[in-house]
Amino acid sequence: MRRLTALLGLAIFLAACGPEIPEGATGEEIYPITCARCHGGDLSGIGTTPGIGAGSPASDEPRQYLVDTVTNGRSRMPSFGGTLTPEQIDLVVDYVMEQQGR
Repeated sequence: MRRLTALLGLAIFLAACGPEIPEGATGEEIYPITCARCHGGDLSGIGTTPGIGAGSPASDEPRQYLVDTVTNGRSRMPSFGGTLTPEQIDLVVDYVMEQQGR
């Protein structure tokens, strides 16, 4: 039973780490890997996760707010500061803002 519990814990840990981002990936390539599972491929949100596309409250926020949110997390959103580099965060925020029409 202890071994099964340890294996389950390891599986949860590895799943939380998520897939590796390829070197040189664009914001458009990073978004589906790290964001779409919660915010949707079209940025409309999934379930209780809010949309972040055009017309959403996120589309009214300044760029630095979005960068800080991705980096540090906010409310139920996890931090990606340990997963993504600052450059990758900039790329994904630029992509989201472009999709918002900004």
